[in-house]
Parts: sequence; C-alpha cells; structure tokens
Amino acid sequence: MQEKKLTPEQAQEVIREAVRLQQEQESKIDAQTLEASAAEIGVDPQHLRDALRRVEQEQERRAQRRKTVVIAVAVVGALLMLNLLFSQRALSAAWAEVTLRRAQLQNVQERKDSLLPRLEQLIQQANTQQREKLQALAAALRENPDAARILAEQLVNDPTLRNDWLIVRLMDEIAGSENRISVERKRFEEAAARYELTARRFPINLARPLLGYPKRVEQ
Repeated sequence: MQEKKLTPEQAQEVIREAVRLQQEQESKIDAQTLEASAAEIGVDPQHLRDALRRVEQEQERRAQRRKTVVIAVAVVGALLMLNLLFSQRALSAAWAEVTLRRAQLQNVQERKDSLLPRLEQLIQQANTQQREKLQALAAALRENPDAARILAEQLVNDPTLRNDWLIVRLMDEIAGSENRISVERKRFEEAAARYELTARRFPINLARPLLGYPKRVEQ
C-alpha cells in the first residue's frame, strides 16, 4: 500500500468504506452455494440457471431504464434552461421598448400640462391687445384641447402676436401637443401589443411567470 498520510477524519472515512465493502462482499452468495441450496430444496439446476438469467436480464433492464430517466431529466433540464435564457432575452427587449415608449408618452403629456401655466405667465406680461386673445386661448385650453389647438394655429399668424418669439413658440407647442401625444400613445400601444404577443408565444409563455414578467401591459 502506497504510503500516504491522512487526517484522522480521512482515516475514519477510509475505514468505514473498507468495512462496508467487506460486508457487501461477505453478503454475496457464489454460484456453487446457490446451486447447493437450490438442490437441497429440490430445484432443478436448469431452472435455477434460467431464473438466474432472467434476474440478470431484469436488472439490466432496470439499469437501462434508470439511465434513460437520468438522460431524459438532463435533457429536460437543459431545454428548460435554454428556454429561460431565450425567454429572458426576448421579454427583456420587448419590455425595454414598452418602458421607453411609456416614458416618452409621459414626457409629452407633462409638457402639455405645463402649457397652461406658461400661457398664464405670458398673459401677465402681454399688452392689452395680446392679453385678450391669450386669455381666450387659456380658456379653450382648460375646456377643449382640440379647440385650443385650432385657435393656437390661428394665433400664430396674428399680427399682434407673431412678432413675439415666446408667444409664437408657445402657440406652436399648443398646436402640436395633441398630435405629439397621439403619436407617442400610438407608439406605446404598439410596443405594448408586441410585448403581450411575445409574452403569449410558446414556449416563452411557460417561462414568463418564472422570470417575473407581467402577462399584460398596464395602460
């Protein structure tokens, strides 16, 4: 035996394994002993050999089935992992687009919400002739955004206002605010539809709950 130093724990483990192997070997029955035991109870030797062959064949079949199960589990596990990676990539990309489009929609909505305070500030700075028209626009902006857009488009070319750069710029923003919101809302809804289509697609729909992505996009 090759000289090798072991720790006390390793030595105890080696001894336990050696004892187990010895007990396993001692518990085995050799062919001669088996034949003798069978002869004592009147079993024909040929029947004994047939039985031994069948037992060995059954053991081989069981070992093959266990091997098949292990392989199947490994394949299923590998496919599941690949699906998780693929689904994560697809869902992440689709969700990132939804997040971007939502942020852009919120941005144009916030810009629209800032129009009225900016208009009210300009009213305070405007002359009497300008103030009347800007107050009418402010009232329309509070009550009817579509009417405010039309009025803003008309006021852009008004002689009393068109020379004031701040007013003209604000008129342009008011006139285009609804169009910008409409465009960004459409882009957001399209991105949400693409995400939901991806989330429903097989086999991504199996991995989605595990990855924590929602089934639908909240509007």
